[in-house]
Amino acid sequence: MINSSSKFISQFLIVAMLAVPFQAAQAGLIGTEQIIVAQQTQGDRARVADFLSRAEIQGQLQAMGITADAAKDRVSAMTDVEVQRLAGTIDSLPAGASSTAAIVLVLVILVWLFYTYK
Repeated sequence: MINSSSKFISQFLIVAMLAVPFQAAQAGLIGTEQIIVAQQTQGDRARVADFLSRAEIQGQLQAMGITADAAKDRVSAMTDVEVQRLAGTIDSLPAGASSTAAIVLVLVILVWLFYTYK
């Protein structure tokens, strides 16, 4: 009895091993570019998530009928390119005033001070 069951199990294992194709493991080097892109993508996703966590942004989203959780779900469903583009847009938004206007204002004040105290 033990002999016939062990013979059946052995035959079954042989057939199972032949039926399942062997797949060799492949190892490769990870390039620096791949690591940098992955870190930038994570940083962009974190930047967008921080932007969405602001109270004034959540208020505007609710005014449009979108909950904060729905917005976060939509961002998590975005591709890496879309998140990168959105994060670039967030970075270019003025924070209260235009930075170029501030630079021009400082230059005008410096020129005015230079000519008046000459």
